[in-house]
Amino acid sequence: MILLTASVVTLGCRLNQADSSLICDRLRKCGFEIVSEDSEESPSLIVVNSCAVTETAAKKTRQTLKQLRHDHPYSYLVFTGCSANLLKKEDGNDNLEYDVLLSSDRKDELESLLARRFNIDKNRLKERAKAKEELENTSPVAEEVFREHAFAFTPFKHRANLKIQDGCNNFCSYCIVPYTRGRERSRDVEEVIADFRNIVASGFREVVLTGVNTCQYECGSLHITDLIGKLLKEVEGDYRIRIGSLEPGERLFELIDYMAEEKRICNFLHVPLQSGSDTILKAMGRKYTADEYRKMALYAKKKIANVHLGCDYITGFPGETKELFKESCDFIRELQFANVHVFPYSPRKGTPAAEMKGRPTAGEMSERIEILKALKAECAAAFAKSLIGTETTVIPERVCAAGIYEGYSSNYMKIRIASKEKDILGDLVKVRLTSISANNPELLGGKLIP
Repeated sequence: MILLTASVVTLGCRLNQADSSLICDRLRKCGFEIVSEDSEESPSLIVVNSCAVTETAAKKTRQTLKQLRHDHPYSYLVFTGCSANLLKKEDGNDNLEYDVLLSSDRKDELESLLARRFNIDKNRLKERAKAKEELENTSPVAEEVFREHAFAFTPFKHRANLKIQDGCNNFCSYCIVPYTRGRERSRDVEEVIADFRNIVASGFREVVLTGVNTCQYECGSLHITDLIGKLLKEVEGDYRIRIGSLEPGERLFELIDYMAEEKRICNFLHVPLQSGSDTILKAMGRKYTADEYRKMALYAKKKIANVHLGCDYITGFPGETKELFKESCDFIRELQFANVHVFPYSPRKGTPAAEMKGRPTAGEMSERIEILKALKAECAAAFAKSLIGTETTVIPERVCAAGIYEGYSSNYMKIRIASKEKDILGDLVKVRLTSISANNPELLGGKLIP
């Protein structure tokens, strides 16, 4: 019997990582063994789960496809994800860099496509299709609710990403996501719970809930806090939940209140800012003002002890003058973000902002990036310093040396700890933070709490 192997190459965000874990499960059920993309022998199948959020990301996708075709000329390449959704080409294309393009609206065809290509046992697929049909007939879901009919399978990782939501209704002027992922919809609550239970039973100690905007989760009368409450109540185990992919809004305040009371939720919030100037926020089509964001940030810091508040910031958006850039820098410095992901504005064809005038020059962009790098380092160092003496949970993810482990805290700081007598790799351990690395101010030292 020929061994079928498959690799899934993921580009982009945590939601893409969650999608890839679902792809891995579908491939396993087709009979493939999931292997690392850098394994010694070329896999039978490579699935590239692509990103298109910026032109740079789209370019990286093209480069990745080209490199994979060069390195694995006899592997069957499936191109899927956001970049594939934009292309919308039909099967049987003449592109030499991949064998088939599979947009999201065709993802249910993956198994049947592979069955034809690799002569997979048809009975296996018939049983799965029958079970899926029976579920849909006996338990239909509303139009804005979806099922994946797959569970997260996450090899080679110490944390698992769980997809609970997809799509976006915001249509910010710079963003391609609503065109690649469609309108807002939420995953069926019972499937989410079953997937979560499976992840915890597989030994993962951290589960990241992800989507385009997890705050918009809505299945029937259940919102995001209701969902988390059900997960914590119905699934026993030694684990923590991290919430990703948040957007400012009223539901975020409700979530902050819930996080403040529930210690099994990581004290971590990453909420895109994009600009600290109302002028730019309006041009971007964002749904909040700088002051509304400020109130949310200060509320979170007041309610949640040692919370890591991070943000995304886009510099160089059309109309961002020197004065407006300074306004944003002052805003970032005022709120002392634990981390700032800085993105130079990248025009995306098909979005309103791509036609806007008044972009800064290349020289101005370079200067602003350097200013933001320094500001980011300043804020990160201050946050790290504030954590000395506090207690947190850490999941060691790698061994640095004999008895020395490194992993991430609840508030997503990289922590190095010693455990000479016990192997704690992958465990959820309590740690007191004691020091900051002289060479890396974002690396903290900690001591295990018995």
